[in-house]
Amino acid sequence: MDIRAAEISAILKSQIANFGVEADVSDVGQVLSVGDGIARIHGLDNVQAAR
Repeated sequence: MDIRAAEISAILKSQIANFGVEADVSDVGQVLSVGDGIARIHGLDNVQAAR
């Protein structure tokens, strides 16, 4: 089986051209502790309480 650089290059160029430009962004953090209705968290800048 011969591996040809031109074939590999063509495949890579095709895959790069068809690569999606959308990014899925999500906030991820850690819960440090929970007690008495209070949760201490780390790593989430935009946290809000929901009732």
